[in-house]
Amino acid sequence: MTRLGVGFIGSGFNARFHMQGWVGVRDADILGVWSPDDKGAKSAAAYCRSLNVGDCKPYRSIAQLVADPAIDAIWLSGPNHARIENVEEIVDTIKRGKGALKGIACEKPLARNVAEAKRVKQLVDSVGLKTGYLENQLWAPHVEAGKKLLWARGAATTGRPYLARAAEEHSGPHSPWFWQGHLPGGGVL
Repeated sequence: MTRLGVGFIGSGFNARFHMQGWVGVRDADILGVWSPDDKGAKSAAAYCRSLNVGDCKPYRSIAQLVADPAIDAIWLSGPNHARIENVEEIVDTIKRGKGALKGIACEKPLARNVAEAKRVKQLVDSVGLKTGYLENQLWAPHVEAGKKLLWARGAATTGRPYLARAAEEHSGPHSPWFWQGHLPGGGVL
């Protein structure tokens, strides 16, 4: 089987969550990372190498990352307010015949609002990219344990649950843009 070569857009808290999770992924390697912060890209690439999840290197542009024949897919985990700009650069590179990606996976949210989400979809559809959604906690052991408890105890006495909400605590995000309401967009879309 051929290994999947993945490039990351983004080098911050969320990207590193996914990079750390890659330790359990088979038949795929993280081979590149681009970030608007060159220092962040270099640090994230070194982090991937330290985790043995691929011979990752930093890239100076999204276009260079997409154009590398070793990169089969992009994990889009940069800031929400840069989503359209990042996807435009991916698509532009492909339209210029410089890249041959199999797909792109986008960290939540897809966009900050419905209009931006439609634009992202229009862009990826224009070059026939397969798409996926990234959720880094869906199968986490504590989430799985919570589901089991909900069904074993809660559903046993009250019936099938239709909606469950939970709060989770973690150490991030740390980037200032996340706390400026107009930049992240306000939630999952």
